[in-house]
Amino acid sequence: MASIAEFRFNRSLRQALAELSNDANLPDSEQFREALTSLRYFIPEVLREIHRECNFLGLDDIWPVAARKTGEGEAEIFGVCCEVQNQTLMPLHVHIQVAASDDGISWLECRLGERGQEGMVREPYHLLGAMIKRFRALDRRVDRIDWVYKATFGRRRL
Repeated sequence: MASIAEFRFNRSLRQALAELSNDANLPDSEQFREALTSLRYFIPEVLREIHRECNFLGLDDIWPVAARKTGEGEAEIFGVCCEVQNQTLMPLHVHIQVAASDDGISWLECRLGERGQEGMVREPYHLLGAMIKRFRALDRRVDRIDWVYKATFGRRRL
């Protein structure tokens, strides 16, 4: 059974993707903003299941650097998020597919946080603009980040 966050994300992402063709950028819209809000709650739920240290993880905001429709009911979002506890910033990458027949998620690939020399890099909030600029320069090449947390579940429909 889908959690409330998963259900809301599914519903709002479906609406945001409805009129877009594959590989189209997700425009700013009420539905996309609702999907991002739900994602703030859903991602910590997923990470808590496999990373014990994420038990108290909370995300405050997500600023997409790149977001596009990658297939039917499927989106890729790469951006910056803010951790609630200490109001620091870290990268986030989610490639996700909503279930075809229910209100859940059928497939998810999630990455959070960048590994640095002394653990996870946590940038202060005032560096948001610089982080967005740096990640835009990656041109969606998310594999160039050494991710701290990774989670994948489900089976991707092709």
